[in-house]
Amino acid sequence: MFDLVTIGHTARDEFDGDPEWRIGGTATYAAAAAACLGDRVALLTRVGPNERERLAARCAELGIELHALESTVTTTFSFRYVEGRRRLRLKARAKGIGAEAIPSALRDTRAVVLASIAHEIEPSVFEIYGAVPRVLAAQGYLRSWDADGTVRRREWDEAHDVLERVSVAVVSEEDIEGNLDLARGWARTAPVIVTIAERGAIVLRGGREVQVGGFPADEVIDQTGAGDAFCAGLALGLADGDDLEAATRFANAVASFAVEGVGTVTLASREQVQARMQRHSSSLPSRSSSDGAPPGRTIP
Repeated sequence: MFDLVTIGHTARDEFDGDPEWRIGGTATYAAAAAACLGDRVALLTRVGPNERERLAARCAELGIELHALESTVTTTFSFRYVEGRRRLRLKARAKGIGAEAIPSALRDTRAVVLASIAHEIEPSVFEIYGAVPRVLAAQGYLRSWDADGTVRRREWDEAHDVLERVSVAVVSEEDIEGNLDLARGWARTAPVIVTIAERGAIVLRGGREVQVGGFPADEVIDQTGAGDAFCAGLALGLADGDDLEAATRFANAVASFAVEGVGTVTLASREQVQARMQRHSSSLPSRSSSDGAPPGRTIP
């Protein structure tokens, strides 16, 4: 049995003015975070021939069991920054992933992260994992793209149908452009967690909002992948029997290491995560409010 299975496209991330590209994608980063924690992890993804060797080498190094589905291309994003804000363009997209692509061995797991980056997870996948914690990284559902690939935020019209099939959904403050009312609406169907960078995360469930404080990083180098590491920590916390707020606290600690370097190099062991949690345990009270807060209000 696996401790965690992550499902979603691997990404080829290209950066404006930099000839080097990186392997990315929520499923890939989440698998790496879980593997560094010492858990048994499998990654089910689509990746093209030009990126497969690098992905396979990284998975072998981390001890991730890779199940790479055939694809002519790897989902590719180009990144550039305009006035400090990230701008994405979708340059290529692999085809979707359906239930028929999931081997029986990957159906035996304590938890799953369903990691959408470009609308790639087909509805049939959700039915397979009904008995274990299902963490949805919902970023991909909030994206659309123009004919030239420019990525824009879209309305999540199918949110109810998707959310009723998962245990919890995770979005970032950036994904919803700071509009917490969107998450409040989704949370009427299933719990929703909004990550708020170094401040931690807001848990919305049952008409209540609880802010679970973050953990200070030793230094912040690159925030890419922090939300993905959060999803891995959350899924594993739930699989271990933690309630949603306790699992969120563990996920915050896991994510705090991801920002300390580029890529997966600073992802932490379980011992490192637990040490950081213990060191800062007295300084992270949770705050809560009812769902009746004024529109747009966030918890301080």
